[in-house]
Amino acid sequence: MMNETIHSFMTHSFGTCRYGIWLKDDYDVEWSNWLLVGEMPDNIEEISPGSEWKIFKYTFEFLSHCNIRVAVDTQKQLTLLQSERLESLIREELLKQQIMKERVHNERWMTGLRELTCSLELNDLLLKIMENALKVIPSLSCGLFMMVDPESGKMIPKAKVGFQDSVFQYQGEIDEGITGKVYEEGIGRIYSNPEEAYRDMANVNPENASIIVSALPDGSVAKSMIAVPVTMNTRKIGVMLVYQFTQYRRFAPHDLNVMQGFADQAAIAISNATMYSELLEKNRYLVSRNEIHNQFTKLSIEHGSLGHTIEKVGSMLNLPTYYIDMARSDWYPTIPESAMLHEVNIYSLIENNFDPMTLPGDGNSDVYLYPIVYGALVLGCFLIELHHPLRQLDHVILEQGGAIVTLNMMNTYSLTEMTYRKNQDYFADLVQYREPQQLESRLAGFHLPAHQSLFVIQVQLQSEHLDMKTTENWVRKLIGFIDKELGTTEYLLFNTHNKITILAAASDPKIRLHVINTLEVAIQKWATSKTPQLLMGIGGVYRGLEYVSKSNDEAARALSFLLKRNKVGRMLYEDIGINKLFLNQETSDIENYIHEVLAPLQQHKSGELELTLKTYISENRSVQATAERLHIHSNTLYLRLRKIEEILGVDLSDSEGWMKIYLAFHLSEVYAVTHTPSI
Repeated sequence: MMNETIHSFMTHSFGTCRYGIWLKDDYDVEWSNWLLVGEMPDNIEEISPGSEWKIFKYTFEFLSHCNIRVAVDTQKQLTLLQSERLESLIREELLKQQIMKERVHNERWMTGLRELTCSLELNDLLLKIMENALKVIPSLSCGLFMMVDPESGKMIPKAKVGFQDSVFQYQGEIDEGITGKVYEEGIGRIYSNPEEAYRDMANVNPENASIIVSALPDGSVAKSMIAVPVTMNTRKIGVMLVYQFTQYRRFAPHDLNVMQGFADQAAIAISNATMYSELLEKNRYLVSRNEIHNQFTKLSIEHGSLGHTIEKVGSMLNLPTYYIDMARSDWYPTIPESAMLHEVNIYSLIENNFDPMTLPGDGNSDVYLYPIVYGALVLGCFLIELHHPLRQLDHVILEQGGAIVTLNMMNTYSLTEMTYRKNQDYFADLVQYREPQQLESRLAGFHLPAHQSLFVIQVQLQSEHLDMKTTENWVRKLIGFIDKELGTTEYLLFNTHNKITILAAASDPKIRLHVINTLEVAIQKWATSKTPQLLMGIGGVYRGLEYVSKSNDEAARALSFLLKRNKVGRMLYEDIGINKLFLNQETSDIENYIHEVLAPLQQHKSGELELTLKTYISENRSVQATAERLHIHSNTLYLRLRKIEEILGVDLSDSEGWMKIYLAFHLSEVYAVTHTPSI
């Protein structure tokens, strides 16, 4: 647009002759015509200095070494005052234009800032920021905003100007190409020619390079480009790139600063959109969490069954969900024996680790274990087949569902504990057998039949190395197994610390044997490599409540017999036999007796006399059978027996002497006192 002030000066100074003014700063590739009057060439280079032309040259440093060329078709020479006036007018006009550019630039900035506050649609914001950047920096043709995808970790396009939509297929590594270099270093770069760009693009994946090239405007080849990092504080977000295809002006350092400013705008937009998205997600999470809480609160108020609670948890998770009651070994819902979950040794896995864990499945899905714990007591465990990963809200469902299950089971345990205490009190009254008529009338309230024979069983855990809480856990689990296996059997049960006492009805010996075998099945199912070993003492069966005390005493004696022998397993009182005589005897007294009787013989070298006597006893004093078993002649046996009689000072043919020796050997066998060598 012709400036009248300059034109008035030129007309006044030179008349109606033609003239032109051209500009070129340090970053322009060619001269640009700024003001042409009359028929003038576009390029100052086409005007050769001659007699018909006057050419004036000016350089304005405040405009980045802006070079001015004024060509006038005249022979007239300007005076010094006229020359200074022309320079002043040109300077003034250039400053006006520079101010207009800055206003446009600032308006672009303000537009961008306004858009940051009026919209939170990230892709739309990034596109507008890119468009504004291309309008402010001269000669830009297209641009890309590249951002790290949080899911894939790849560098992907989020906004584009001038590129075709196929550019969105690009997925680059973090350190790939120019984008990767600028992203890693955090420093903006100007690439003034293709050679510089190709050097930093050496590691670009060929497929990605093809995507970028095919997405460029038809026939376009980038002559230069600017790439700047997009960061928020110290967090790296991505890279902004702009391309120049028609290079009539090189990029200046100022252009890099401008681009970095727009990149900072983009960082703010991303930060705002991210915070907004996080707030929305947090709000949705809180709303969903509150809804979950309301559903379980309603379920708690309704006092729903344990099975209904498990069903509710499974439906909310939308995953196959099971629950195992660790005390009773009951599953909710019941699942077939062939199911994979039955192959998981739940008890050994969570015995010492109450934290949730994921186990590899044998099919297409893993299994998630979520123990339900009250203090040091493991109540049960959720088992979830992970057909898809658990979400954050799924953990909330398990947490709040677990609380309802805990409340449900603790109520059940409280009632069970009350039942056990009632059972224990009634059993104590039976043992003391006071007020028989009242005991008879109370019998039906404890699920025991009237006028039937009863017997007592005592089951004890070997828990010397277990603390009280661990012992309590094992006892609860064992009671659960026993309750489940006994089923409809008429019995009364309670526990004191590590001992379980059972008073069971048996109308005949076969029923007693059935109850005992059922208990052994329960114990076998309960036993693993980690469960404590068990001892079971069983008293005799008697008709009449007055004999409960006797059966209980017999069960305790049978249990004591196992403890003294350091044995596990079961022992019926009637099977103790002659050893009943020694149940109340101190173990130390028994060991002293064995030592007093057999010690002289043990001092004999090689131990052959002790072995001979033991074999003679085991063969019921048969000389022939003993000699054959020892592979010696009968005469040799007679010689050894006489020698034994001399050493021990007894006559083996005398009944009293024989009983003394026989009893010592028997006690050493029964109470595992190692005074005799193996045969």
